[in-house]
Amino acid sequence: MHPGVSIGVDDFRSWGLETPGPGLLLEVPATGPWRARPALHLEAASDYRLRLMSGGQPLLWARIDTWWDRAVFLRGKTHAPWSLPPLTAPDVRAVTQAPGSEGWWEAWGWRLARTLVEAPSPVLHAGRWCLSPVRAISADKAERHPVSPMEWRFGQPLQPPHSLDAVPRFSGAWNEDWWETLPAQRPGAVLALRAPSASDDGRVKSWRKRAKDGTLPPTLLLYVDILAKWLVLDGHDRVHAALLEGVEPPLLGLWPFIPAARPESSVREEGALFSADFQLRAGATPAVVERVNRMLLLNFTRSAQGAVSRAWPLRGGVDAWRAEVLAWRRWSQELPLAAEDWDWFASPR
Repeated sequence: MHPGVSIGVDDFRSWGLETPGPGLLLEVPATGPWRARPALHLEAASDYRLRLMSGGQPLLWARIDTWWDRAVFLRGKTHAPWSLPPLTAPDVRAVTQAPGSEGWWEAWGWRLARTLVEAPSPVLHAGRWCLSPVRAISADKAERHPVSPMEWRFGQPLQPPHSLDAVPRFSGAWNEDWWETLPAQRPGAVLALRAPSASDDGRVKSWRKRAKDGTLPPTLLLYVDILAKWLVLDGHDRVHAALLEGVEPPLLGLWPFIPAARPESSVREEGALFSADFQLRAGATPAVVERVNRMLLLNFTRSAQGAVSRAWPLRGGVDAWRAEVLAWRRWSQELPLAAEDWDWFASPR
């Protein structure tokens, strides 16, 4: 175990997610190697221009509209995304508890926690983390993206993962309309970090046997709250195998968090009530009612644990970000984006 990192049982169990087993809390100190940027980390420039880095190479560029109405994503060309050491057959056999039991989740949680701490290319940084079993939901049950500042706060509640069927599909670039959101693009969508292996690949075939007999190890997901997505850190082939066998893959979620306690504020609460009344009078559709309920919970809840993803400054700012995506465009043979979406994505404003 790396000195200074403490791991204990998650006593909160109040994340707003269905957790099929016990979780762990990790306290990572702000000393030594934990002060550096992790091998996998997010960087930000002005106007919500983001870059996900893996081993010093761009893995993903993203731009979010100032009003949070849309987002465009572009994948980098790195062939070595961040990953944990591959699981071996002895690793899997070492977990002897009944699959899906609390003891099974606890064993896998501790194993992956130690692996994360000892990884030569870390994803952890200083702060508090939770590592907990999570269960996927259907995309049509996922919440919509926030559409006003009254629906968002620093330290957001987590959104349950969904749309695992998108993991084997690997688009190079895409546009998301966060106002009229497609179910598969709602908060909590699972995003693969690498192209899928072929269905007849040896590891996929091996994991299919595990999926069939119910002994498939959990896939590790990382929640990035500004993107409202779960990134597949480890287990792309396991998800693929589970989908091919038609079974639900077990999932372990990882996220950094902060206490999100807030003092009372009559101005904030009255503003939330006014906004709720205005929206309901305009038409109380199921989507509007869901949005209003979420807004009221956010503004009247005094204390909760909230997920928050750290981003480092992007060296060179917007100019460097644009130079990279424009260079990508020059040597890319095709672009799976509409021209107007690309023009907005790469524009200086």
